[in-house]
Amino acid sequence: MNRAWMAVVLTAAWLWTAAGASTAPPDTVARVDGAPLSRQVLEVFVASARVHEPDISELQVLENLVDVHLMGVWFREVYAEHTPPSRVGYDRDTLARRDLAALTRVAWRGPLAQTLAGWGWSSPSQALRAPPNLDDPELAAILKLRPGLHMGFDPDQQAAAERWVLARYRFPGAATRTLTLAQLYRAQNVASKTRFHNLDRDALASAVHDYVRRAFVLDWFERRAPLSDADRAWIRQLVLDRQDQRGLMLALGLSDDPHDDNTLLAEVAEDIPAKEIERYYNYHRDLFTRVEKVRAARLWLPSSALADDARRRLAEGANLDALAAAYREQEGVRYQPPVWLARGDNADGAWLTGFAFAQTPGQTAPPIRAPGDPDSWVVVQVQERVQGYQPVDSESVRYQASRTLARTRMLEHLQTGLARRQNAAAVHFFPEAL
Repeated sequence: MNRAWMAVVLTAAWLWTAAGASTAPPDTVARVDGAPLSRQVLEVFVASARVHEPDISELQVLENLVDVHLMGVWFREVYAEHTPPSRVGYDRDTLARRDLAALTRVAWRGPLAQTLAGWGWSSPSQALRAPPNLDDPELAAILKLRPGLHMGFDPDQQAAAERWVLARYRFPGAATRTLTLAQLYRAQNVASKTRFHNLDRDALASAVHDYVRRAFVLDWFERRAPLSDADRAWIRQLVLDRQDQRGLMLALGLSDDPHDDNTLLAEVAEDIPAKEIERYYNYHRDLFTRVEKVRAARLWLPSSALADDARRRLAEGANLDALAAAYREQEGVRYQPPVWLARGDNADGAWLTGFAFAQTPGQTAPPIRAPGDPDSWVVVQVQERVQGYQPVDSESVRYQASRTLARTRMLEHLQTGLARRQNAAAVHFFPEAL
């Protein structure tokens, strides 16, 4: 399942048993804490999910939506107060605007285009009443980083940015709106903010147009989307829930984001007993294979010129034997017939054994230069490879197994907590509406 839709969906059969005894309006697909969730809301998220997973069912999306909502509530109740804002990404409001605009574009791409065509516009940027105000010297003064600030504004700059109007825009049927520097700045990630501080006016102009294009989509969602007020409120809430679900996964140590410093996972892994690690190893030995030895031939070359020639000949289909025959009269050339190189064999340097272990049997690797020796190159051909297993008491086994077991424990905690909240929320699904 696409990561944007990552949710731990428990077996939902028990949820359906109550549906037959409940009544709901024809377009209601679920009820959560007494609040009806309509088919119209579901269809918006189905359209988005199927961009990445064309075969995902409406039921899967519905179950995910309910679980994501419950996890969002869980995060806000328990973790939100103690969770610092992102240091490199967008703030919460900006993420909500971006996610809501993306949902709207997918669900109503045709009607959005029809609205623009009805206005005689080719782009939402035509809402701008004038080109963005980017050339005034005062703008450069506001964006100049003050001593001691890595990013952002001091209080005087912040006040000036709140007053500085970059652009005014208006969509038919709505009032004229202003876009201040502070609004635009808050809507950027760190990379864009850096370009702003560098007075990159192209980046500023592009950001203004992006903001207005997104504003058009959001204005259309609020004023023109064929939804009830309750449906609109559900969609806004589910957008926030998806953000907070990601926050919950991070708080519980279950985030897959490589940029997250997952200290909780490391702490739980440290407490995994050695007996559990050994048991896991015995059941999953195939996860801990390693190369024990390879049978490899090596051809040493004394210059980069010969190395370049060898690379060309290999590309043309030559094998190692042909290269060795071609260079046998060259001074400094040394050919090593196939021998076994075992783990820990450092006769020609540990780097060469490690390199040979990484090669595919039957293929000849291009020449590589020996570390620290610009006049020594080697061509390696691995003919056979013998696999073995990492020792059960090795650090690599302990690290991998303990983190897998820790993640399993933490996932069980998530599943238990989610099941408890499903019961407390009195969730009901209505299959006849799907």
